Amino acid sequence: MAWRARRRRPVRKLLFVLLSIILCFWLTIKGLHTAASAGRSEAAEKVVDEFYQLEQEGDYGSSWELFHSSMKEKYPKDKYIQTRAHIFMQDLNSSTYEYTVGQSKEVSGFRLKDQETAWDDVYSVEVKQHFETLYGPIELVQTCYVAKENGNWSFLWRIE
Repeated sequence: MAWRARRRRPVRKLLFVLLSIILCFWLTIKGLHTAASAGRSEAAEKVVDEFYQLEQEGDYGSSWELFHSSMKEKYPKDKYIQTRAHIFMQDLNSSTYEYTVGQSKEVSGFRLKDQETAWDDVYSVEVKQHFETLYGPIELVQTCYVAKENGNWSFLWRIE
């Protein structure tokens, strides 16, 4: 009986070491994935912040440049600039606004209405815009999306 107990100890030690190595490997992979996601998440929030900062300054042409190609197809640059300026300055009688950018969340299976294929590397970000208007204070809450296109992050709205 003493012989069997001594013989099992090396097997237990080997099993413990093997399980420890597997656990360390899994934690390393999980940590690398989390770190990579955090970097992409911050990049997405930065694009949204840049977009709304340009819009806040009335630089609609530069904000349009941050659009995803599908948004550029939907809104030609000259039409976008004219429409945005008209909405904010003429319709709302508000020359500027304050905004807050929420935390980004990774979106799986994102697709636009007219596309069959789901996109990878897409984040949603909630933005709140605060306007002082002819009609009193207005808060607009909108979900924006940031997607990787040709190696760069680009801005879009889910439009139908």
